[in-house]
Amino acid sequence: MSNYKYTIVQDGTLLKKDIEKKYKSYFTYRDIKSSNKGDYFNFVGFIFTEQETLVSFPKHFFSEEDLSEINKNPLNLDTYLELLFKIIQKSMSSKNKRLFQVKQEINKSYPFEAFFNIYQYYQKYGLFTQEREIKKFGYNGKVLWKDTFNKSPLVINNGNLLFMPPMVRMRVTDYVFISKCMTYVINTTIDKFHFLFKLPRVSLEYKDIDFNNSEKIIKNLMQIKQYHFKDIHLRLIEDLIVYFKNQNHGNKHLEIKIYSFHLIWEDMIKDYLNKYFSKINDDNEEIIFENTGDKKHNFQKREFELDSRRNIKALKTYKIEPDYYFKDGKNKYIFDAKYYTEVKKLDYKQITYYFLLKNFENDRKLKIYNALILPTSESGIKNIHFDLDEEFCEVDEEFKIVEYYLNMQSIIQIYLNNY
Repeated sequence: MSNYKYTIVQDGTLLKKDIEKKYKSYFTYRDIKSSNKGDYFNFVGFIFTEQETLVSFPKHFFSEEDLSEINKNPLNLDTYLELLFKIIQKSMSSKNKRLFQVKQEINKSYPFEAFFNIYQYYQKYGLFTQEREIKKFGYNGKVLWKDTFNKSPLVINNGNLLFMPPMVRMRVTDYVFISKCMTYVINTTIDKFHFLFKLPRVSLEYKDIDFNNSEKIIKNLMQIKQYHFKDIHLRLIEDLIVYFKNQNHGNKHLEIKIYSFHLIWEDMIKDYLNKYFSKINDDNEEIIFENTGDKKHNFQKREFELDSRRNIKALKTYKIEPDYYFKDGKNKYIFDAKYYTEVKKLDYKQITYYFLLKNFENDRKLKIYNALILPTSESGIKNIHFDLDEEFCEVDEEFKIVEYYLNMQSIIQIYLNNY
């Protein structure tokens, strides 16, 4: 572990006075929220100062006891830091459009997406090696006689016909400049985040280029770009341009902050349900997961346009969108992921989902399971969120909403293992 001093907190936990005093100048209005109990953290991520680092883990990543202990004795901290940063990496590379907001938040303070793309190119192809040739009038280079005869001006000197200047071919070594740009991006990022990246630096000297002059670097890359046509090379040059446009030389601290971790939680639970969900035990209402991960369910976020007037132009109608809707044989599942610190009130939205969707696809009597899925630092637990009194039910109808709590660290590990 590095010599940095770490302060470990969790999204949704109360902001202590000593932490507020130390990091107050680094907090923005979005980082801290207030309730009647006090101020609490509202982000997942890192704040790196020159000597210390504040790390905010997702809600329920640690129990209160474990959180207190790791601040006193951070022996296994590197393992947890690696998990958190791998979540950031996966979010950046995900093609899930619903994680676009997360990508924007991560890239706001440092161009990580461009870095990851450049590093992936380097892992696959190495440094940039593409040369190009140009033809020009001159004396340095290989003379192209056919082009010289066709294009060079004709000069008569002492009765001799001369073609001056000749047409020559020269190799342009763009690859040297691009390779040094790649090396700078990779090495400086690894150096800045050495406590997170366990990646080897690139062995190529680049001190002959002034990378503080971003405008000149970008101008050179733009000029080079027009001479390359393969998509893989164009994407590399575009990522380099994005990086140099967004790197910030002025900040004395670095930060990565995610305010939309609920979207990552939704994606993790979707992945887990589709690969590991088995059934719900009707005797005790426990949710059963298998260990193999070879299930191929189709839990999907679905939109339901319920208003019969929805096709009337210029008329605004409304829709519902449960996080996970799935029909399997005689069973129908309506689940919603909740990234909560604690459940404080009745989830009317989930009640609405049940009554609006209970007759959908119901050509035969289906058993409907309605549940909220939430994070916990403990082993999986269950709680009845709502149980509708039979006085308000139709004949033979039973309606419950069950809260299922899944261990945050375990879900993250499984999510990353499927990466």
